[in-house]
Amino acid sequence: MLKQTLIPVWSLLIGIAILTMASALQSSLIGIRASIEEFNTTATGLIMSAYYLGFILGSLLVPNWVKNVGHIRVFAAVASLASVTILLQSVVVDPWFWMLMRMGTGLCYAGLFIVTESWLNDIATNKTRGRLFSIYIIEIWASQTISQLLLNLSSPSGYGLFILTSVLISLAVVPLLLIRTPSPTINVPEKLNIMGLIKTAPLGVTGVTIAGATSGAILGLGALYAKSIGMNIAEISLFIGASYVGGMLLQWPIGKLSDRQDRRVTILWVGIVGAIAAFIVPLGVGLGSQVLMIFGMFSVGAFTFPMYSLASSHINDQLRPEQILSASSGMILLNGVGGMIGPLAAAALMDVIRIDALFWFVALLNISVAVVALYRIKHQPAMIIEDQGDQIPVALTVSSVATAEMLVEADSSTHPEEKSHEVEIKL
Repeated sequence: MLKQTLIPVWSLLIGIAILTMASALQSSLIGIRASIEEFNTTATGLIMSAYYLGFILGSLLVPNWVKNVGHIRVFAAVASLASVTILLQSVVVDPWFWMLMRMGTGLCYAGLFIVTESWLNDIATNKTRGRLFSIYIIEIWASQTISQLLLNLSSPSGYGLFILTSVLISLAVVPLLLIRTPSPTINVPEKLNIMGLIKTAPLGVTGVTIAGATSGAILGLGALYAKSIGMNIAEISLFIGASYVGGMLLQWPIGKLSDRQDRRVTILWVGIVGAIAAFIVPLGVGLGSQVLMIFGMFSVGAFTFPMYSLASSHINDQLRPEQILSASSGMILLNGVGGMIGPLAAAALMDVIRIDALFWFVALLNISVAVVALYRIKHQPAMIIEDQGDQIPVALTVSSVATAEMLVEADSSTHPEEKSHEVEIKL
């Protein structure tokens, strides 16, 4: 059965894996190289934030491009641009230029993931979608982890890793060109009134926004932090890789737990434990224990990266199936805004206070989610557990456009009847 599920999509899965490795490798590489070039922390934060601005723009623009000129042309165009932007960063070493290139990179990656994910979703059937999506999420997390090991192949101070990233992006195009199935149709989601989403699920909105801020800060500035405390490249790759492993291993069990109880309770304790975990890394630095530092990053990834899945599932619990696709565009916008704010705010704190402020900031964000969750638990009646949809694990690089279609399928199959609690959202 697994073989039959994978045969139609093997080339797409290979392409997505290569693309994910390029994306995660590039993020760490830019942070390390910025430290080597002695960019100040605020400048590095701006560079990392620009990626999320580009990703938001890409998520809004690319579906219309695909509708007008087709999947293959859009994919080839944005892949070529993504290869160019990373190569130019190795040639022109300037913070403002890098910020512009990172914004272009974010736009390109949004396009690449939207095209590949929509194609993957179109090939999947109702019988295979659940298994295929699980394999896809595992593949994303595994690729992100492996990408950190690639940092050891060449010195970040040279051209090698920039060229490798460009090569990976180019290679990701090849499997897509080998696929035999016709291009799918991407439905451009209707625009959602963000205020309507906030009124419907304030905790969920808080969660998806803060999830963007925490992941943006950790993954955008984590390599810079590691370089600043004296880690070598091999140690940095383990340090960042540990966060991906933590997120991968605990994503599923935390999600399953949230399905069996009031999801707000899960968000509450995940926020609290995530805040505690954030202090482990500075503690390890103070004690001079590298093992404790890496365990700290594992714990941070384990209890902060699943927050987006939990929060988006909580939002989806409040919606009818036909509302989920349009709500997803609002969620990715809020997550992207968080992703822009996170590195900027964390970098400013690291400059003004000290380097450990990165993890103090992450702790503060997690506590904020926990406080909102506690308030909602006390002032809003709990949903009947049977009315909750199944939590869908979401990886950090997915575009959410195609993922939303999978959420619609999952929600419809779990609750084919209309939900009893009607929610009005102005679209």
